[in-house]
Amino acid sequence: MSSAEPQAAPERDELEWELVELVAEHGSERAALRALLHDFHVLLADADRSVSRGFLRGVFSAGARPVATDDEP
Repeated sequence: MSSAEPQAAPERDELEWELVELVAEHGSERAALRALLHDFHVLLADADRSVSRGFLRGVFSAGARPVATDDEP
């Protein structure tokens, strides 16, 4: 096969279809990537808040977790 011949497109797997849907939802590859990075940063911030840092200068996890309200267990 020479380089001038068109190559058959590889079959799309489940991940490829998710990428196609993500780009279609956001309108462009750049917008889709921006949305994914935003979600990633939100998840990282949430994980950082939920991890106990232990005793730091005698204060247990100060500011590491949101303040509990009366309606939460």
